[in-house]
Amino acid sequence: MRKIASLLLLLTLPFVGLACDERTEETDSGGVLLEVDFGTVLPLRASVNDVVGNNGSLVQVEAVTFTSIVANPNAVASDLMNIELESFEVVFQRVDGGTRLPPPYVVKLLATIPAGGSFTINDLELMSFDQLNNPPLSDLLFANGGFDKETGLTFIRMNLFIRAFGRTLGGRRVESVPRPHTMEFTQ
Repeated sequence: MRKIASLLLLLTLPFVGLACDERTEETDSGGVLLEVDFGTVLPLRASVNDVVGNNGSLVQVEAVTFTSIVANPNAVASDLMNIELESFEVVFQRVDGGTRLPPPYVVKLLATIPAGGSFTINDLELMSFDQLNNPPLSDLLFANGGFDKETGLTFIRMNLFIRAFGRTLGGRRVESVPRPHTMEFTQ
């Protein structure tokens, strides 16, 4: 009888752990989300030749705000929920019928965002000369003919998907939802 009771106890222990809501809430509470906000001022058009000729910045945003949102507003925030930003990336998608894409633009960031707080970077570039010096954008340079070799157009229209990555001080990876922005690149 004692062996049967011990066996039943051993068989029911895993289910007791699964039925315990407190345990689930303990691991899920304390979560944070990462959001990227560019405000309302994003460039709609950029001339590739003007940027290369002036050694300027192709796509620069006046201010980018990275915000840490506490997933459960009723939970007590702790320092382990603070987010250490690691990087942000911009990937490209053609919307003009072309298929060639510039390489992704990845920037390392070193900043800590307190849980429920935010961090702003002014004059942040969303593209570098690496994207300009590679097809398809390099096709628009006058020295290379001034038109996209794939579509024959003198402009390239693309969506830029912008996303940030980080890690909480507690070790959990976080990333923002990709934010799309459509731009037209001209000669």
